[in-house]
Amino acid sequence: MIVAVAVLVVAAVVTALLAVRVSASTPAEAVSATAPVPISVAHVPDSTKIGVVVTLGDGEGAQWDDAAQGALVAQRRLELGGTDVQLVTKNDGGSTDGARKAVEALAADGVSGIVVATSGDHVRGAFAAAADAGIPVVAPYAAGADDAWSTAPSTESVATALQDALGDAASPLLVDLGGGAPSGVRFAHVVDATSAPDLGALATTVAQRTGAAAGSTDATTADDQAAAEQAGAEQDGDEQAAPDSDAVVVSGPAGRQGALVAALQEANVTAPVVLTPEATSPAFAAALAQAGGSLSGAFRTVGVETDDARALSSDAEGRAMSAFLGGVRVLADDADAKNLTGDRSFASVATVADARSHDAVVALVTAVGTARSTDAAAVSDALARLDLGAGDGLAGPALDFGSRQALGDAAGVLAASAQDLGLRPAAATEDDGATPALVWFSDSTD
Repeated sequence: MIVAVAVLVVAAVVTALLAVRVSASTPAEAVSATAPVPISVAHVPDSTKIGVVVTLGDGEGAQWDDAAQGALVAQRRLELGGTDVQLVTKNDGGSTDGARKAVEALAADGVSGIVVATSGDHVRGAFAAAADAGIPVVAPYAAGADDAWSTAPSTESVATALQDALGDAASPLLVDLGGGAPSGVRFAHVVDATSAPDLGALATTVAQRTGAAAGSTDATTADDQAAAEQAGAEQDGDEQAAPDSDAVVVSGPAGRQGALVAALQEANVTAPVVLTPEATSPAFAAALAQAGGSLSGAFRTVGVETDDARALSSDAEGRAMSAFLGGVRVLADDADAKNLTGDRSFASVATVADARSHDAVVALVTAVGTARSTDAAAVSDALARLDLGAGDGLAGPALDFGSRQALGDAAGVLAASAQDLGLRPAAATEDDGATPALVWFSDSTD
């Protein structure tokens, strides 16, 4: 185990990067930053346990499983700072009952707080069970509730950002892959593709409705064309889809979004495509690559900057992200380090372990230190008084737990780059299941 790491120096020149930001799809060059990797939190009892709820397999919310590995980076950085914390992980299976049982098991284990690192309607089961047990919950990927703190963007700011991303589009088309219609956004047309098995045919329909396929037969096979015409007839009652949309919003699980985007690339769709925030999960890039799509495409979604691109800034926030990435490297260099469920090496998820789960753990442990107790009720009271930022060990935006909506920053338009910033360890071998990654950053064109 590597423990003698006190400082991370991010190289001033990363050869793969451009010297300046030259387009909305290219992040700026990394700058020198010296930041301490360890996080020091005083008065944390040695017996402190923090629970982490994840969804494994294909259940609702499983898209965040790899991202949730950032919790381990927080644990290691705290250890380097002299604070030993145990993480206890439970799988909720993507169901309300499973979420409730996962929290009940964590309560029996004596955790002082819980990171619910999944999303979807089923997390209400976890929130309710935690409230019954008096255990504070931080949800980095889901909207909050009266019985949980959310560090994800608010529903209102997501709606505003989606509208901004659509720009002057007069007739946007919503393709609903299971995420529903984003609240507060108006759509001229809706395609219900919640259970659509043939995404190739769906992409052909979208191409026709945005004018990309008009007069063209070389983008699809005859079978795809026939399936698309049938899909268009079922959706609108017409014989085939006609051009009626000037932009597309794709809503649904990250895996289905990635697979559809690959199909849209194949169908030569040129209309603006905006993805809902689930696309910021590692599962989007993984599904896109698995479906044969290009990671170098122009991707846009909405959210706040919590990704590696924050380290390209020379301010306190940039140094804080650099320190987080230093923690990622330290943990990935430990040959004995495993993921949260102990079935893969941490190195295999080091490219996608994210700052949001990291910051949730840091917040809960800071609350334990503030309370000077592992008692969940005392920790909950202490958490409600915390206002944390880069100086407190957070890698992402500031969080004010005086509100259940702890993230105050509004969502904005994000663009993605497949460019390797050189700030994480090299991807593990393919045999170890390394996940392809995108870097999301603020789209400066908006």
